[in-house]
Amino acid sequence: MHRMNQYKCSVIREELFLLTGDYKLALILNQMIYWSQRVRDVDAYIEEEKMRDQNSRLELTEGWFYKKAADLSKETFTLWSETLIRRCLIKLVEAGWLNERSNPKIKWDKTKQYRVSLVNIQRDLNKLGLQLQGYKVEVPTFSETTTEEKSTVEDKRQEANGDQDIHLKNVDATKPKQEKSDDEMGDTTLAEKIPYAEIIDYLNEQTGKKFKDSVRETNRMIRTRWLEKHRLEDFKKVIDQKTTQWLDVPEMNKYLRPETLFGTKFEAYLNEPEPTNRKSEFDAFLEGLDES
Repeated sequence: MHRMNQYKCSVIREELFLLTGDYKLALILNQMIYWSQRVRDVDAYIEEEKMRDQNSRLELTEGWFYKKAADLSKETFTLWSETLIRRCLIKLVEAGWLNERSNPKIKWDKTKQYRVSLVNIQRDLNKLGLQLQGYKVEVPTFSETTTEEKSTVEDKRQEANGDQDIHLKNVDATKPKQEKSDDEMGDTTLAEKIPYAEIIDYLNEQTGKKFKDSVRETNRMIRTRWLEKHRLEDFKKVIDQKTTQWLDVPEMNKYLRPETLFGTKFEAYLNEPEPTNRKSEFDAFLEGLDES
């Protein structure tokens, strides 16, 4: 009897779309979940996830697998560019639904290894009243909250989608999207309203520039830093630090802008030694020559 071929398929699961708010992220995450069920140490991986539910600082040793962006593009039949796939993976890692690392044993191996965080996925789905379905290994019901949790599902979704508004119920593409205010997000970490305007006004005052506080990307970066527990004083310190260093340097003045100051290097800028206004011995020596 002729045996029929078993065709491959690529699936966008509703619960993952509602979780991520983006069909691309949902598709990639589902494919990574597929591979997580096929790792050699799957039983040890599940046990490790159970332990992680109680101890978030547990070292992740099980469940890792290689996956290239080019392979994901072919497996999902999307033929998306490697850049787009990589961008999706980064967003999933930032949201906490994937873990990423380089090969810990072979330093020259540049292919990334990934590990699906079932704990975070299931916990965030629980908050939406959903469950991870179709997993071939029984997934335990993880606790819904932890004291170390830093952001809500809505925060993660907005971070992954550039602060886009996602309608979780009755998604209707024909309806105009409405921005939710920080107070409407229901996030206890945002009980203190984010002072977007005050931060941008201070930047403009110090640099003499005219940035607007209505730019979505600017507000997204400020919001990201705010969720990392940085406050107004931190923003002012970074602005002061870099203004002192760059304002009078033509090559660097152009970098006195929100995307540079409030981006991923914010923490590094914040912890730089404070610039000093004291003249160096060499400067004093030169001034002495001018006066003589």
